[in-house]
Amino acid sequence: MAAPFEFDRTFSLPIDLNTSCIPKPDEGICIVSIYGKSRFNPFISKATILNPIIDKEIFQGPEGLFQNQIKNGNLECYFDASSRVMYLHLTSHYDVNVLSKKCQDLRKLEQSNDFYSLCQEEDVKHAKTLLLLFTLSHIMILFHPGGTFDLSYLRLFHSLDAVRGKLQTSMCEMLTSVPGVSSKWSSFGRVCTPRVLFVFEAPSIETQPEDADSISAKSSKKYPPLKKLQMGIEDMIYRILRKTRAVTNISNNSLFSIAVNQQFVYLHSKRLEISDPSEFMTSMIRQHCSPHSEAVVSESTTSGQHKPKSYCLNRRKANPPVPEPLGLSMTSTQSAATSKPGTLSHLGSSPPMSSGARQPGFGKGQEQCLKEFLRQHVDMVFMKSVNDNVGRHGVEPIFELPQLGTWLRVANKMHDFFFSEAYSNVTAHPFSLFRNSLDISTRFSENRCNKVLPLAESAYQQDLPPYYITSFHESRLNKAKRVFSQYARGPGYAKYMQELELSCTRYWKSGRQQCEALSLTGNLCTNKVHLLPGQEPEGPDDVRVVADCCSLVQTKAACNCGRMQADRDDPFHFKSANYDFYQELEAVCCSKLEHIAMPVFTPSTSDPKAATVLPVLPWQQDGEDGVKEQGKDSTKDSEKPDVFGTLSELSLALSLGQNALQAEDFEPKASPGGSQREVAESGEDKQQVASPDLNQGKAKPLRQVSTTEYLAYMVHSRSPPGLLPKFSSFSVCRLGPSSLYSHMMGLELPGFLPGSNFLLPWDISIKSEQAWPSVAETFGSGKKRQQRKISKAGPEPGDTATTVRVYLGMEYECPRGHRFFCSGPDKIIKVSSNSMVKDNASRLVHMDMPLYTSCHCKQPKGCLAQMMRVFVCTPRDIPGVPSLRVTVSPQVQPAPATPPPHTAPSSSSAGASSSGCPQFHPGLESPLELPADGVWVVRLPSIYQDEHQVYLMPNDHQVLHSCVLLSGMFSYRML
Repeated sequence: MAAPFEFDRTFSLPIDLNTSCIPKPDEGICIVSIYGKSRFNPFISKATILNPIIDKEIFQGPEGLFQNQIKNGNLECYFDASSRVMYLHLTSHYDVNVLSKKCQDLRKLEQSNDFYSLCQEEDVKHAKTLLLLFTLSHIMILFHPGGTFDLSYLRLFHSLDAVRGKLQTSMCEMLTSVPGVSSKWSSFGRVCTPRVLFVFEAPSIETQPEDADSISAKSSKKYPPLKKLQMGIEDMIYRILRKTRAVTNISNNSLFSIAVNQQFVYLHSKRLEISDPSEFMTSMIRQHCSPHSEAVVSESTTSGQHKPKSYCLNRRKANPPVPEPLGLSMTSTQSAATSKPGTLSHLGSSPPMSSGARQPGFGKGQEQCLKEFLRQHVDMVFMKSVNDNVGRHGVEPIFELPQLGTWLRVANKMHDFFFSEAYSNVTAHPFSLFRNSLDISTRFSENRCNKVLPLAESAYQQDLPPYYITSFHESRLNKAKRVFSQYARGPGYAKYMQELELSCTRYWKSGRQQCEALSLTGNLCTNKVHLLPGQEPEGPDDVRVVADCCSLVQTKAACNCGRMQADRDDPFHFKSANYDFYQELEAVCCSKLEHIAMPVFTPSTSDPKAATVLPVLPWQQDGEDGVKEQGKDSTKDSEKPDVFGTLSELSLALSLGQNALQAEDFEPKASPGGSQREVAESGEDKQQVASPDLNQGKAKPLRQVSTTEYLAYMVHSRSPPGLLPKFSSFSVCRLGPSSLYSHMMGLELPGFLPGSNFLLPWDISIKSEQAWPSVAETFGSGKKRQQRKISKAGPEPGDTATTVRVYLGMEYECPRGHRFFCSGPDKIIKVSSNSMVKDNASRLVHMDMPLYTSCHCKQPKGCLAQMMRVFVCTPRDIPGVPSLRVTVSPQVQPAPATPPPHTAPSSSSAGASSSGCPQFHPGLESPLELPADGVWVVRLPSIYQDEHQVYLMPNDHQVLHSCVLLSGMFSYRML
């Protein structure tokens, strides 16, 4: 059950009211509404002028001492039971106090709309509420804080009248369902055509009390200045409203009416206002509690201690300026005399308020004058004699004096009609037109932006390639935005700017989007956006074609053995750079050569998966300190007799980068060297897994290779133990016997620069057993004797050492296909005029060789070549001389081993930037032993990639010296 209605407080619409508690429910009420604009004063509002009429402090300022909060809506309502008048006060953003608060709230929001959008929404809300007041009120008071009529109200009045005409049928149907509504009220849609009164505050003319004396004199027939101004403003407003057809001859057809023979403009002169209550109370205390008496003041004045003030100044201080009460017209005088006791005639004879209760800012004469001004119109409402028709054949106006309970039910119903979602299907279209008619600036802005939008789109689409990337799209979009910003204006700018972005993005994505995949060398794919082979479409609308990425960048490169050169496309995956390209040339060139298979992953299940690798911690970086500290722990763990301790030692050591083993760390194998050779046609990957002997502490167990998980990248010094890649990025093949190489001719392979195709000799001294030649060797045939002379490397009888020569070469290849051998860091091999090589291979064996060096080809900006192959010419086995086997163990470091000085290691994310570059190797458990009598080619990777990044050729030439093939690659052993 609703709470009893209290008449001594303000409320807001809609209201939950129990109409059974309304006193005198059969008597009619008058509805007076006030709206408009107000000045900035925190202690008063535009409805404060009604407080002297009500004789109560009801309508306070937003920050007054006796403030009444409005919980819902923007209508402040109060019913005066003694006078049977309902007062409605419309608060909106046209009140400066409300506007300032909304601006403060707008400032606090993280994502706030602009000020114009806020004002636009508030304008619509204000207009809807104002239309509600024109439907429910008898008298409308337009309050304006100036002395001139605001012409912007004309557009508002015409818009309200237009939307009222569209909604009148719906409002009439709704009123028929409210009990107590008469047939005239329901057919007309409102109680009456409201009469509008105009109240102007602070006019430009000031009046003095002596003006009132002169007016009261019978001899004077002139009007005072304030009266003249009021009459002039009335004539001006009437002509404007008639010319613009805001009011017509028949008041029933207009939004509102104005009084024909009555005063409808009221002017406030400049008055003394209290802006600060504290200051006002302090001045009152000083005035009434002063210790000086009038005698002392008069005595001091007559004695001449202070200069006496002028008569005019003393007069104005004693009598503050108040406006002259304007005389009422004859009609208002008669209506006041003939008013009934039940009407508002008591307003004119109400007892004056005390000085403490009087509203600040209004003099006693002003209060009485305002009461007289409003009383004449309210009395006519109660008499139902409001007729503002003009002309001879005027139609009787429709007028309804509703009861309080009926009016409250209609007010709730009409409020729901204008503001609730229940009637949105009826009010949506009229209010949409209403919004457009109110906001002329928005309509102008939208028309302007609509005209400029095609120009901006044309600027975007001008001279576009068939398809392009995001950066090019954004640059063209910025160009279109600049064109749009040059001509577009107004509040629709942001909306149409967003529409321009969506339009250009839609145009780009409708078949003009380029694949933005980057190759390993940093080049973009030039194809239209596509799906990769094996990639599933995202949905039925995905019409992308399936294709490989291509950057249209090609380089010339040789095959595994180096006997054939071909154009290589820019790789987008390290598999295509290190494996696919060379496999395509295998069928044409290298397939019949002898190969040594590299360790690769052999699956034991049908669905193998890539292994998940944990990041490398800072303490696990390559370094002597870390290795020594962990070596202590591994020594302790090696003393454990169980197999788990041995495996944990192995995993820990390998995780620390200790799997780059040297030749002396391995014991000689019992099997002959030729047992490691395999022909490529067999395709078998022979892997030997040795079980560690737990009783022998010196024996190093081999790691168990996984057959269910593979390594997704290349093998390097920090790779987890027991994981192998699906393919090898290294290749080892045999060009032919050692006699294929001639130290006078060099290697006859394509692409080599003149004079740079020679291998360097590596002379190895070995001990030979002293033995006399046999009889067959001494007296044998000439062929055996000649063979002995050739095979004998110079040792005479009695010598104990023999020199065996091995030829080595490190080949560099530039992107243009130029190839050459180097005899040392950044030193290309040069031969003399008689084709003799003066250098030897000592620097190749004992020094770190750079991975990149300058090429001598004719390139404008120079060209860097990369080490791609290592040639080893192994000698034949000589009878009577110990057999020699050359071993290779390539360790490549394509970037600095330590991070740059400006990069701080991070424990949260381990990468190349925090832990440096690892060392890449083929993944062999021991150095690779090359069989005798052959020209062997070890092909190095073209691209180096680990789990963190791709290591490309550095742009900084100071970093090139850190990219090396580590020394210790070549070694040998005697059989």
